[in-house]
Amino acid sequence: MSLDTPDTSSPTAPAMAESPMLAVYGHTITWRHLILTAVLLILLMSALAVAAGWWAWHHLAVNVALREQQALVRLPDALSVRAELTRQVAVRIDQTLPVRVPIQQDLLIPIKDAIPVQVSIDTVLPIRLDVPVRQTIHLDQTVDIDTQVRTRVLGFNLTLPIQGRVPVKADVPVDMVIPVRKDLPIAFTTMAQVRITEPLRTRIDTVIQTQVPIHEALRLPITEPVAARLTFPQQQVQAGLDLMDLTVPFEAVTMALRRSTGAAP
Repeated sequence: MSLDTPDTSSPTAPAMAESPMLAVYGHTITWRHLILTAVLLILLMSALAVAAGWWAWHHLAVNVALREQQALVRLPDALSVRAELTRQVAVRIDQTLPVRVPIQQDLLIPIKDAIPVQVSIDTVLPIRLDVPVRQTIHLDQTVDIDTQVRTRVLGFNLTLPIQGRVPVKADVPVDMVIPVRKDLPIAFTTMAQVRITEPLRTRIDTVIQTQVPIHEALRLPITEPVAARLTFPQQQVQAGLDLMDLTVPFEAVTMALRRSTGAAP
């Protein structure tokens, strides 16, 4: 590369612009080339700066840390929230509730008391007994006699008819066994006490509908979140900020003059 000094004795600017300044690898560089190159570099850097600013404007944010600040918070008229309650809620119930209870269960029902049952019996009862009889029968009565008696009178056998009334007074001992063999028909209706030793097995498949009066103060646990609506009597309240990190996008940032130190926050 060779350096050629321009002719400073030229009185006109166009001639100065066309005069060579540098020669790089055999190419002559003039003032026009330098000005055009500088303009292109400025335009390129401006375009890059605009692109970088546009990307930062839409994708970057400012992180602001606020320490021990006083703020005026604006509250809405009402706010719908879902709250979880950890304590039991006291509820006073004074009404009659309809209750529908489905029951499907196998039951064992023990019955310990005797059950009165009306029993009808129509059968034949066989009687097979041997009845011993030991007693003394007292006789005091008059017996009518009409019979014939064989006797012997003077060596002759005679048959004498006897008729009449004979008074009898005697104690007759009786010692015998009387067999009783008889089928006795029995037909009657009576009340009987029946005891069931085994529990009754039954299947209940029904729905019970009833009215249950409830007059009670209950404390009920709330296990699910409940929907609530909060209303605020004051729309603006003072709040103290101890430490808060704010992330503000660039597009929401505006420029303003800085307040003096003695001004209220």
